[in-house]
Amino acid sequence: MNRSELHQLLVADLGLTPEPAMPAAACTYFLGEVQWHPARSTRTARVFYGPDGVPVRLQLCASSDNNNTVLLQLPLERQQLVSAVRAEIELVERRLARAMDAAGGGG
Repeated sequence: MNRSELHQLLVADLGLTPEPAMPAAACTYFLGEVQWHPARSTRTARVFYGPDGVPVRLQLCASSDNNNTVLLQLPLERQQLVSAVRAEIELVERRLARAMDAAGGGG
């Protein structure tokens, strides 16, 4: 999967939002709005590109809390990639729900 195809998968198919600035070496994707604050972070995945612009690694950001970086070597089969990103989306959603509950906004 090339850079454009991977970007399309993450944005159009999985509903993630890319960071506004897309550096050549990496791009971070967020669930919904771009939110960096640790308590409200929506950071979900970060794609790292080789010197030739080909995606080489995917960091699973929700699973990488507490300095336990989770990196997947690319390329992966499409279904493996989709499953990994969907699992990260679920982790982000659960963490955000817990934070909302703790703040008294969870109904």
